[in-house]
Amino acid sequence: MLTLRRRAAGQANEPDSEAVAGSDTGSGIGTAVPASAQEYSSLVGAFPRVNLIPDTIAAEAKARRAKMVVVGATIAAAAVIGSLYTMAAGEVDNAQQQLDSALAQSQVLASQTLQFADIPKVQMDVDNAKTQQYQAMGGEVLWSSLLNDLSLTMPAGTALTEFKASVDGIAPVAASASATSTDGTVSPATPATNAPKTLSVLGNPGIGIITYAGEARTYADVAAFLDSLGKQKTLLDPYPNSAQLNPGSSVGVSTGRVDVAGTGLTFSTTVTISANALSHRYDLNAGKK
Repeated sequence: MLTLRRRAAGQANEPDSEAVAGSDTGSGIGTAVPASAQEYSSLVGAFPRVNLIPDTIAAEAKARRAKMVVVGATIAAAAVIGSLYTMAAGEVDNAQQQLDSALAQSQVLASQTLQFADIPKVQMDVDNAKTQQYQAMGGEVLWSSLLNDLSLTMPAGTALTEFKASVDGIAPVAASASATSTDGTVSPATPATNAPKTLSVLGNPGIGIITYAGEARTYADVAAFLDSLGKQKTLLDPYPNSAQLNPGSSVGVSTGRVDVAGTGLTFSTTVTISANALSHRYDLNAGKK
């Protein structure tokens, strides 16, 4: 068996001088084999290649490859859709659990609100009671404070023998508290429409009058008494009703003899009570519960 070497173009292949082991020398016919794989590939490349596969078979093979690609893409899309569906199902379950919990809590709260169903009615009753209390006691005057101020401001040389006072019994400025109706709505506070019934000698509104009767040594002492009344914040516009000599006055000027009464004055004075004398213990706080 001889090895053929390929020469350059235009040259014929010449046999190798070396014989290959195992060649058949007895037959007298030599068969040429390549000496290496590179020489074999070079030798094969020199021959033309012929495609014996029919076009229909090639087309079917191409179609099968396309189907496999489509099937693979479909399987991948199905996997993605399945994952998304699983996630969505989990979120739906969580939302349903939250909804069930909220519904259960709302039922508990609804059952608890039944315990306070009477609160609006009770609150309305309380507001009505406060309104009635104000109508009865809204004109309360702290006489203790007023008399204490009088005792601290009485000038020397005067003494009281009579004290008469009257009040209207209704505060000049009042408002009814906002009331809660049975349906739960709150009505706004309504201002009072009562106008002051008492006016001072100068036309200032008041809530009542006080009449003083007493004794004084001189007319100047009567004037000092009126001046002390005018300085009090709870009184308005004092004025004298009468002032006359009274030899039997116990605060008059004495001669030094115990058996002779002093000579002095008796007087009568009227003053208007202002709203500052109110106690405000029963006032209505509109809008406050």
